[in-house]
Amino acid sequence: MIYRTLKISALMLMLVGLSFGALAQDETGELESREIVIEKVRENTLRKANRNFEKIPPRPAENIKGPMTYDFQSFSFQAPQVTTQMRPLKLKQETSRDVHGGYLRLGYGNYSSPLLEAYLNTRKDKNKLLGAYLYHHSSGKGPVDGKNSGSGTTGISLAGSSFSEAIALSGNVGFENRTTHFYGYPEDVPVSRDTLKQAYNIFKLAGAISNAKNSDFAYKLGAGFSYLADKFDARETEVGLNFGASYEIDEDSKLGLKADYTVITRKDAHIDAKPRSLFVVNPTYNFPAAEDLKLSVGFVVAYENDSIDSKDLHVYPDVRATYPLSPTVDAVAFLTGGIEKVSLQTLSYENLWVAPDIAVFHTNKTLDFGVGINARLGNKVAAHAGLSLSTLKNLYSYVNGVEDQEKFYTVYDKGTVKRTNLYAALSYAQSEQVKFMLRGDFYGYNAGDLDEVYHRPTTKLTANASYNIYQKIILSADLIAQGGMKAYDATQDKTVKLDGAFDLNAKAEYLFSPTFSAFVQLNNITSNKYPRFLHYPVRGFQALAGITWSF
Repeated sequence: MIYRTLKISALMLMLVGLSFGALAQDETGELESREIVIEKVRENTLRKANRNFEKIPPRPAENIKGPMTYDFQSFSFQAPQVTTQMRPLKLKQETSRDVHGGYLRLGYGNYSSPLLEAYLNTRKDKNKLLGAYLYHHSSGKGPVDGKNSGSGTTGISLAGSSFSEAIALSGNVGFENRTTHFYGYPEDVPVSRDTLKQAYNIFKLAGAISNAKNSDFAYKLGAGFSYLADKFDARETEVGLNFGASYEIDEDSKLGLKADYTVITRKDAHIDAKPRSLFVVNPTYNFPAAEDLKLSVGFVVAYENDSIDSKDLHVYPDVRATYPLSPTVDAVAFLTGGIEKVSLQTLSYENLWVAPDIAVFHTNKTLDFGVGINARLGNKVAAHAGLSLSTLKNLYSYVNGVEDQEKFYTVYDKGTVKRTNLYAALSYAQSEQVKFMLRGDFYGYNAGDLDEVYHRPTTKLTANASYNIYQKIILSADLIAQGGMKAYDATQDKTVKLDGAFDLNAKAEYLFSPTFSAFVQLNNITSNKYPRFLHYPVRGFQALAGITWSF
């Protein structure tokens, strides 16, 4: 109110001043100086208010007149059933034209070496599979005296499988011919090429029955028959039965059983050997012994009637253990033994130049102990290393004949041979594009009754690699190097050390289409004519070129 009164008074004074100014200007033409004094004579005062510092007292609680009761009622709600329609990703359906049922490879190389390999299989069928295989690779000339050292292999086989809801049947029949020449004869000695030729003809027949679906109990029963005849008078028949079964008690425990029975009969120029029987039973129990420790405990019982051994019944332990040192590294160990089957057929695959009437007996591996490390370095790299110690009885060695050095005879060490094997391996795989594998072995032999263990290398290195360039060019290479092999030279009556072997091979294949390609294969690129056995050098540089066709 005071402010409003002052405002009105000031406004009136201004109007009065303007009126006097206008009159003075009208009369004299000049403004007269005036002094206006405004005095404030009123003072506004407010009285002090009283402050209350007292707290508001809480409201007294009211007593509850009687207990509180709760009533729970069940509530039922039934949602309508929802039917979800799953739409899985559909893959492109393969037609019968997309599945290749046949494969053909043709080639030719130096040393007069033709190559033929063919597969023929039935088209995609969930109930049966039939297939045929044909193979021929020969060399008309060899490393010594041209045709006097030629060799070759020809084979044909038929195989089939049939599947039902409960069982699966499989069978195969085949014939193989392997030819060579005894070209390890002394130099500058006239020979007749007809007397040098050796040929092995092998006929095989086998079949098996097993369960068709995965289940807690799995089994497989098989039978086989083979007949071998060479260019001389050797004849060998082998009949075998084998059975394998396993039962999964739970996710970590399993019972296993293996049983094999083999009968071998043999006739030679001066030998009519009695049938040799070998029966082996091997039950096992796999279970977790402790935290992360997995054990397989069992034993091996073998019965054989070889005349070289005084005992017919043999019992061996069979224990294997696996323990993870880390998520990617496992430690493994084993302790076992057994009888290693030896026949004329197995010897001929190892050494084509064995003499007639050679001695054939099984090898008794009385003890085989080993420890190792298995490591996984990511998803692409794996490494293995280990050490094994074995004791063997009746281990055979090859020794050249005194009068016919081009033929090999078997000599058996009736004592205990100690063998040590230290090995390391590394592998790398990047899908199907890049693959690499390297393995090195060192063997140590301590002979028993014989002076040495002959024709067995003490060092061995193997490596292979492949590289697929844009699914168009496939390059591959492999290397084999070994040394430390000894032999008995009957002409000098002393033990000699054979030269080391170094064999480098390479192959290149160009794919013109998914079904047609051409290849070039080079073997023994360094042309190192190392001895495979005493007096038996291998071929030098070999080149082979050809084509492949899938249909």
